[in-house]
Amino acid sequence: MRSSTTSSRSRTSITTPDWSLRPARPDDREFLRRLHELSFREHVERVWGWDDAEQLGFFERRFQPERLRIVRSGDADVGVLSVEDLPDELFLGDIEIHPRWQGQGIGSAIVHSLQDEARVAGKPLTLHVLHVNRRARMLYERLGFRAAEEDEIRARLRWEPEGVLRDS
Repeated sequence: MRSSTTSSRSRTSITTPDWSLRPARPDDREFLRRLHELSFREHVERVWGWDDAEQLGFFERRFQPERLRIVRSGDADVGVLSVEDLPDELFLGDIEIHPRWQGQGIGSAIVHSLQDEARVAGKPLTLHVLHVNRRARMLYERLGFRAAEEDEIRARLRWEPEGVLRDS
């Protein structure tokens, strides 16, 4: 994955802050726990209700630094990314950008970079989004994702590279 100050797409030459990725480390635990709360508390409260102890347990069970990359802008840690390269898809498991850094194009630039990876691999890019997270859903749809499946809580969104035919 590359970092960029401009989108690779000529139709959207949006200037974004410089961003890069680094491997997560065990000492990122507190940053990532706080980032999760800042990013998801509002949505979790609306769907299930937020319980600090339950959310801490959920975070601890999922905290696997070897599967995470820290998003950086300049010298600042600003988010987290988790992507799985599966046989039939590239799955965006998690992208969280600190609220102070949202709206500056970093998330869009990262997703564009993942779309480039998926295009090269000839497979779709997929993710899940909670229905109550309307801002994220609008972003993904603006970036070309479409609903593949939906249940009462979340949607599974899918982006297909142009020119790649898939069995449905």
